[in-house]
Amino acid sequence: MKKICFYILCLLFVLSTHNVCAQTADGVDSFKQDKNAWRRKEEIQKETKKEIVQKIKDTVSIHALNNITESEQIFCYTVEKAAKDYTGYTLDGMAITGFCGMLGPKDKDLFIGELLAKDESTSNVVAKCMIEPKVMLRFVKGVDYTDILLSSPCHSFSIFYGGKVKSFNAEPTSKIVDAFVTVYDKRKVDFVSPALLNQVMPIGVAQTPEQKAILKEKQGNAPVRKWDTQKPTESTQEKSTAKKGWNKLKK
Repeated sequence: MKKICFYILCLLFVLSTHNVCAQTADGVDSFKQDKNAWRRKEEIQKETKKEIVQKIKDTVSIHALNNITESEQIFCYTVEKAAKDYTGYTLDGMAITGFCGMLGPKDKDLFIGELLAKDESTSNVVAKCMIEPKVMLRFVKGVDYTDILLSSPCHSFSIFYGGKVKSFNAEPTSKIVDAFVTVYDKRKVDFVSPALLNQVMPIGVAQTPEQKAILKEKQGNAPVRKWDTQKPTESTQEKSTAKKGWNKLKK
């Protein structure tokens, strides 16, 4: 009997030890961490943040570049050269043909990483072609902003800030520029003045039922504001009738 009890105790000991080892192994596996887990978040962000190349820093205002890297929102517009008699909506002197949405953090990192953060993305050779405006990106920080124009097939990008513009030959990355232009052009919708829709943000898209009604009236050539279509009063009509004729005296 004593031997049986001894064997049972030994068996229980072995089983309990095995369970502890299994739990420990599971515990180690379940608590595996990323290689950068020990670092502070600020250090990781600093490592992954795209740095604009020096040759762009040397020719573009630090405030303009800060708007790009620290932008809070990025708006996309499709544009083209404005004719001399063009009176529609413009952006940096170019005719707006549509609104192509807002860029998210991934799009922003991709754009900066491919065009602004690589020396080989631009060429110092002067391009023998005229800029063909396709897409304008507006990087907004607070009330300040910087615009970047993409041109194709004369591949280049131009940075607009404070009334000044600096263009860069992007022929080495022509395929990337074309890819950006193609993607953004597919997102295009008709542009509508945010002021017409009483919007603060310059997205040019009707969002509320009231804004959609205004847009519908505008597209149907109906007057948007009712106050400018009021009929003249009777007194106004009488007064205008009394004054007809070049030799009538004023009563």
